[in-house]
Amino acid sequence: MSEATSGTDRGPTGWREQLLHWRERLGRALLIPQLSTGEASELRQRIISGANFDKGYALMCCLSAGIAILGLLQSSTAVVIGAMLVSPLMGPIAALGIAFASLDGERIRQAARSIAAGAGIGIGTGMIITLISPINDVTAEILARTQPNLLDLAVALLSGLAGGYATIMAKGETAIGVAIATALMPPLATVGYGLGTMNMGYALGALLLFLTNLSAIAFAFALIARLSGAARLARNVEWSWRYSAILVAMFLILAVPLAMTMAQVKRELALRSETRRAITHAFGSDRPNITQLNVKWPMFGDPEVHAVTIAGTYVTDLDQRLLGQLTPIAGKALVVGVQQVMASDTAQQARAMANAATERGLADFVASGPPFDDIRNALGIPVRSMWSDWIGRAVYVEPFEVPGWSLSDYRSAEARQRAANGGWVIRIVPPLETNLSVDAMANPDGSSGEGVQIALWALARWGVSKVDVDTAPGGDASSLEKEFARSGVTANLVEKPGLRTGQAVVHAVSPPVADRARQ
Repeated sequence: MSEATSGTDRGPTGWREQLLHWRERLGRALLIPQLSTGEASELRQRIISGANFDKGYALMCCLSAGIAILGLLQSSTAVVIGAMLVSPLMGPIAALGIAFASLDGERIRQAARSIAAGAGIGIGTGMIITLISPINDVTAEILARTQPNLLDLAVALLSGLAGGYATIMAKGETAIGVAIATALMPPLATVGYGLGTMNMGYALGALLLFLTNLSAIAFAFALIARLSGAARLARNVEWSWRYSAILVAMFLILAVPLAMTMAQVKRELALRSETRRAITHAFGSDRPNITQLNVKWPMFGDPEVHAVTIAGTYVTDLDQRLLGQLTPIAGKALVVGVQQVMASDTAQQARAMANAATERGLADFVASGPPFDDIRNALGIPVRSMWSDWIGRAVYVEPFEVPGWSLSDYRSAEARQRAANGGWVIRIVPPLETNLSVDAMANPDGSSGEGVQIALWALARWGVSKVDVDTAPGGDASSLEKEFARSGVTANLVEKPGLRTGQAVVHAVSPPVADRARQ
């Protein structure tokens, strides 16, 4: 047996060969394709060339962040996800992961610069739109991105692994890019929202979520790049103080928020585990079913524990017992709330669990409804009735008649409520007037006057679609007819003597007073 053959049988000998051998074995075990030197070099050049900051990249970041913040303000998951279709963040993140795997300080600097610029554009766009938007109330979509949790971290990590694999395979980068952008662009828009509303807690929480997701995705990319052989060989790394400093600085920037989030997730999981143990211990031999255990420990807030228990017995002062056992872990600011449901047998427990889930869903549904009391208090006028349109997210208010008020006053009261009430549109239905005296004089530019606009507003609130209009002889009836037609109201115009020039009297024809539509 020759020396060469003997060496081959023994396998790789040097430590570099050993590392390469085990890297290839692990990569194959994880079904990661192994790239040749030429394929790896070509892939690195393609990824690096797609991570440059230019006008197109800036524009797409701006558009993506704009759509994302609008979706967040509307609390529309579909809009938020749709905004990600135009996000360009995957390119520089892929370059950052490849650069980390290759220990390439210069490429890390270039990718980090593109990511930072895109993040700045996203935050700025979110802040500007929040400032100019008439509706900037906190929504469920915004709250969901103000605090990183274990699920967010898992989504980012899996998105990074999927993105790295798709990049290596050169398949599905666009679709994976959507998932990556979903983990990054909405938090950036939320940072802008927090700055625009001067809520630093939201801004810091969303920024931590962004940095955590970015870290997880970049490190996942680096792992796939190293296992596939796409990263540059260690012997080709250019070691210098400058590049080494860039590498260490970027690693710390990404590793610190990731470590903070992992520590926060760890303490939240520990509190959850201790809460479950303490509740079980409090019931003794009657082991309860613990449903809907909700433990929150924000990075910049106080911890809260809420749960529903179903058992055959009732434990007095359960909340106080839990406070005594959990306070050493969570601190004095802990909030505890446990709802106890008694059920003696299995069938009753099953029904109780179903009812508890239904009640929780109903509570969430009601909590997302219109704030009727706030609206009533903000209007400052006596209200006869209120009802809501969930599809149009509109609240209709029918006030009592206010002495001395005209239709213009009711319209002004409605306009003052446009920027409040959690995204619900306020529409005041004024007391019905069957005959309206309208100033039909047009403005100098030919547009309809204030009197016509007020009349059309009132007709829309009453649901009137057909009117008779008495006009002064010789007036410009055609322009008045066009204004009504443009608003979807059929107007039968008749000249009536005795009216002054520019005056009109509107008679509601449809629907009758008793059957008027509330639309």
